[in-house]
Amino acid sequence: MLLFYTSSVTSRLRYIVHLLLEEMAGLEVNFTQSTGEYLSFEGPKIAYTREDPGNGCWIEPAGLLFEQKIFAHDVQVRYDHEVPFLFESSQPGTGFPFDLFAASFYLVSRYEEYNCTKHDPYGRYLASSSLAFRHGFLEKPVVNIWLKRFLESLRKRYPSLMTHQEPYHYIPTVDVDHAYAFRNRTVVRTFGGIGRSLSHGRFGELMERVRVIAGFSADPYDTFSYIRSVHQKHHLPTVTFILFADYGGNDNNIQVGSKGMADLLRSLAQWSDIGVHPSLSSSKHTGRLKQEVDGLSKAAGKPITQSRQHFLKFILPDTFLQLARMGIRDDFSMGYASHPGFRAGIAHPFPFFDLRANEVTPLRIHPVPVMDVTFRDYLRLNPEESFSKIKQLIWEVRSYNGEFISLWHNESLSDTGRWKGWRALYEEVMEEAK
Repeated sequence: MLLFYTSSVTSRLRYIVHLLLEEMAGLEVNFTQSTGEYLSFEGPKIAYTREDPGNGCWIEPAGLLFEQKIFAHDVQVRYDHEVPFLFESSQPGTGFPFDLFAASFYLVSRYEEYNCTKHDPYGRYLASSSLAFRHGFLEKPVVNIWLKRFLESLRKRYPSLMTHQEPYHYIPTVDVDHAYAFRNRTVVRTFGGIGRSLSHGRFGELMERVRVIAGFSADPYDTFSYIRSVHQKHHLPTVTFILFADYGGNDNNIQVGSKGMADLLRSLAQWSDIGVHPSLSSSKHTGRLKQEVDGLSKAAGKPITQSRQHFLKFILPDTFLQLARMGIRDDFSMGYASHPGFRAGIAHPFPFFDLRANEVTPLRIHPVPVMDVTFRDYLRLNPEESFSKIKQLIWEVRSYNGEFISLWHNESLSDTGRWKGWRALYEEVMEEAK
């Protein structure tokens, strides 16, 4: 048991101590506000107080975890042996050179996103606005790094301290924005596609469409059997997120009530967990989110409890609170479309903390450091260059016993067109990350 001494046990402090010391380090933690109890306790203990009471490990609070409101903090980044950190201690002699708990909370809660007014054309928070991107540590799970260093320091003081961490694991996930390129489309959309192919002179595409519809060729986006075989070869669990929304704008999967969708869901349920991929339009119209979650649950024949936002678009805290109200328990949207890395600074799932209400929610967030579109469309990298970056991110997660999540699309595994060669990359990623 570890005793944690502080002047006030706020919801923010309890949350981050639970995440770091109990959930990630496997320690049993008891809080105390009694100086006498702290001084007389003979086991491992931490003082999180303005002044050092002596006789233990002391960390000076930065104040963030004792606040009740959201402020525009001017957070400075400092370095210790090339490792960046936040909320530097103002006094020498602390057990750690910065407030580990405030720094971790600032990143994991996504504090900086609450005060941001600048967004991309889709209304998403920009990676370039983040502290991690601006200071070059977006591709480092700094919360995991800080915790490892802190535990090493703590064990030097208390050699008998026993910690326990869950082993590294990997979950490949797949988004189905377009289940099929040509099959199971309405007559109107089929003729519309033919018209676009003709008007743009894409006669090869036109002929492929005709062959697929006539049954002479497989649909290029129908890569589900391939995905199943690769994942089962490596004995990997899978979560497939289905865009189950009415057609319009950037939400243009096959019809939700079609036989094609029913057949696809029935097939996927044999080897993959199914999650909802809330439409881009649902972020503006809350009623649509309920319609999509309820509709997919009914079509799949079981409650849907996992989600990932289409285009990785979410607004804090509104999106995650809405998902929690819909019965969603695990969300896989915590990543940037434009850059790989650790948006929340952590390579470990964590409960979502609502900063406005200062309370923990039942929704669990799974960070996503890697997405196919990021490398191909945003960074303009080829498969070989992409693998080099992905391999480094896998190493970072594995080094700290984290959870590695990859995001791929069924269409990017077609191995045709602009995705030629990316299927081989996918198999390399599976081999490296398993």
